[in-house]
Amino acid sequence: MKKKVVWAEDSVFSLQLREDLFTLVQMRRNHIMQFFDVRRPINDWTGVDLNTHRALFYIFVAENRIKLLFVDKLDATQVTPSREPIPKLMLSAVIGNAGVYGASLIELDSDYSTEKQRIVKESLTPGRDLETIHKHELVGMIGDPEKLRKRLIRYFDTGVNWDDAKSFLFKGIPLPAPEKH
Repeated sequence: MKKKVVWAEDSVFSLQLREDLFTLVQMRRNHIMQFFDVRRPINDWTGVDLNTHRALFYIFVAENRIKLLFVDKLDATQVTPSREPIPKLMLSAVIGNAGVYGASLIELDSDYSTEKQRIVKESLTPGRDLETIHKHELVGMIGDPEKLRKRLIRYFDTGVNWDDAKSFLFKGIPLPAPEKH
């Protein structure tokens, strides 16, 4: 992969997670990347239409920090990019006094930014809001390729789609049930 990755909306990249596991990611808007429930044992994606594959998650990424995972930039003759709407609801971490952690459910603004976010629900708890916590992603910027690799491998090996940062914010929270893939 190139030394520098230039952000271009709808660009699709193949990622190598281990020797026999490849997947796809698509640049969307404002540093949001869409990760897919699609995998191959080799890096061959000809004819793949991402509109027919479920999105695993959408997260903000520091693309030049995670470029170590990128294998190839694929063009539209190889892969059809997703046109799925980008979700606007996300979790915003709350780190309070005396070790109190949690999150609020927010709605991103029209530019997919937190600048003019709207709070949908404050002070989420696993007891009341477990489904919401499991369903939505954190707004923080991800720049650690190993955290992404670990999350994606866990999903492809076990069906559990989980950001470990949620376990930090919500101590003792149960992991979601494995998804069928």
